[in-house]
Amino acid sequence: MKKVVALLGLLFGSSFVYAAGWTPPLTVTRAFTEESDLVVVYTSDGGQYTPGCSVNAWILTMSTDARRGRAWVAILASLATGQKVMFWYNDTCSTWNYHGAMSVMLTQP
Repeated sequence: MKKVVALLGLLFGSSFVYAAGWTPPLTVTRAFTEESDLVVVYTSDGGQYTPGCSVNAWILTMSTDARRGRAWVAILASLATGQKVMFWYNDTCSTWNYHGAMSVMLTQP
């Protein structure tokens, strides 16, 4: 019986691997803004944090233009200095099946 419970715990526990949270530090390789005000970021060093999302592809969605501007500045700073970034992601894919991120943080050099 204990083996069955342990096996069920392993199976159900592994199904909850994906959730919202901070990524590990990622290297920004390129980025652009879209006419619709999307901030699109490509990284390296990453993985698939949500099932069905493209690896190393991000869409930043911010609630205001000011926040979007600050996120864009952080991405540009990362490109200019080589500092890595961490994204706060949610557990759904965004536009183009890219990971959706709601926050960006520069890591320490």
